[in-house]
Amino acid sequence: MLLDPVTLAGRISSEAGLQLSSEGGADEDRHQWIVLRPAELDPAHTFEIRISILWRRLKIEFLPGKFARPLLAEMAKADEDGRAAFGSIVRDLALRGASFEWQVDGVSIPFDAPDIWGRDWSRMRLQLNRGNLELGIDEGRSDFEIVSEWTQRFVAAIVALLPLEAVQTERNELPPGFPEGAAAPMLVNRYERDRRNRAAALAIHGTRCKACGVDFGERYGPIAAGVIDIHHTTPLSRLGEDYVIDPFNDLVPLCPNCHRVAHRTDPPLKVETITAIMQQRFGGPPNAAS
Repeated sequence: MLLDPVTLAGRISSEAGLQLSSEGGADEDRHQWIVLRPAELDPAHTFEIRISILWRRLKIEFLPGKFARPLLAEMAKADEDGRAAFGSIVRDLALRGASFEWQVDGVSIPFDAPDIWGRDWSRMRLQLNRGNLELGIDEGRSDFEIVSEWTQRFVAAIVALLPLEAVQTERNELPPGFPEGAAAPMLVNRYERDRRNRAAALAIHGTRCKACGVDFGERYGPIAAGVIDIHHTTPLSRLGEDYVIDPFNDLVPLCPNCHRVAHRTDPPLKVETITAIMQQRFGGPPNAAS
């Protein structure tokens, strides 16, 4: 059964914070392909993400448009937060068994090459390959879930390098338990509301609460897929202006309930502490997957 490109684009859009359009089809060997593009933008000046669903293998490619050189130049100037998020995601992809090929101006480079940033990129190509997937098998997770998870991770790596509009945050939007202080709005603007870091955290850790195990997509269906808070393991009040977030180690998904409980103390409760409280009261996290 072919995956629905529109449904996939909706899932990825909500989790990556980037509105995407889609189209799809099948090649002569009956392998499905899906193309995602930034919605309402000229693909010649932006990019497309091509997903090839092969026999037990997935290939995902970032393909810049014909006139996308200005965009590539901006991506080459990604700030430290964006580069850190990109690196965290790619490291996580490798740990999950994927290969990740990155070429700039026709030359293959390691993802952590320090001298690649700030240059004038004229061409860029990113490709992820992941084999030994249970695609086309009725047992276990659906093909849609497998493909969407890997696509989300790949798109989050791209989002980390894109020039994104800053989000302004008022003081009254601070998360529960956040201490007052003159630096608070700046820190929230830079870290808590940075959708690149959110996309990276979801790509690495998933959307299941790390404390209680609840997944809103499983509980309420597609309408709630991706609903989760992102919690800083190091309190925001302790982050300096120049601190660079590592989504792998510094961010964790928590449901709104567990997030509020975490901020009942200063410093916030650790995720392990919240889990231990529930284990003591219920014999285990009440929402954990079996």
